[in-house]
Amino acid sequence: MLGLLLQETTMASQRSDTLIGDDVVRSLGQQGQSSQVLVQVKDGQVTLSGDVPSTAAKHQVEQLVAGIDGVRGVHNHLNVDTGTRSFGERGQAVRDNPDGRDDAQMGDIDLGKDG
Repeated sequence: MLGLLLQETTMASQRSDTLIGDDVVRSLGQQGQSSQVLVQVKDGQVTLSGDVPSTAAKHQVEQLVAGIDGVRGVHNHLNVDTGTRSFGERGQAVRDNPDGRDDAQMGDIDLGKDG
């Protein structure tokens, strides 16, 4: 009985990957991070890929994401912007869709060059 109670409490306290991903994209937009970021979440582990304008912005994004409720780890694969874009539109954070649909979720962000 105690084991079942502990398991239920642990499961209830863990946030879904979808909610975590939504919060990451929203936070990137609200903070005006100068980036074009793809966000993938699996079991609370957040993988970041895409381009940012500076090394400082790369570290800033990682710290921001690490502080979001439910994030258990951050895998930062962001590149300092070389002027090429691999996905999304300029000024958007893009999150893959964990439901397997083809559409992606996007949020507008500021693309200033100051990091």
